[in-house]
Amino acid sequence: MARTASPIARRWLGILFFLATCHGAAAPAGDGHRTTQHAQAQAQYANALRYEEGIGTAPDPAQAMQWYARAARAGHAAAQNNLGALYFVQGSYKQALYWYRRAAHHGNANAQFNLGLVYELGRVLPPDRAKAQYWYKLAAAQGHWDAQYNLARLNDDDLPPLPPSP
Repeated sequence: MARTASPIARRWLGILFFLATCHGAAAPAGDGHRTTQHAQAQAQYANALRYEEGIGTAPDPAQAMQWYARAARAGHAAAQNNLGALYFVQGSYKQALYWYRRAAHHGNANAQFNLGLVYELGRVLPPDRAKAQYWYKLAAAQGHWDAQYNLARLNDDDLPPLPPSP
């Protein structure tokens, strides 16, 4: 005998489906279990954004970090990048680089740009112009405007340099 979901369960499934398909994210092909995991990671990411930006609640960076971490461990690239950014702001550079690299290798343009900055400015790692250009090129190829500018700036002495890092 087939079971039908309760109205509450159907509502939550609808919300998860919506979250899985918003922000330009497509559910991965494959079995339903992976699709459910992707939807869950997308929902965790959306919850993290809500806490980080204070949407419907007071901003809570600690809660945002917890939700980003859950989604990041599930392979959500944008969550990996955002978690890296939160670690970077806290001064946990090793953790920040770990998550930036994971997101960058998943093709996240923002993480690729962030790695380009890290290599260019040399705040965390020794400055490496070639690695900065590599990561900027990957992000620029995806239409990341700041990466396109920084790549052009590295190759054109007439463009103003980056401001000094704080």
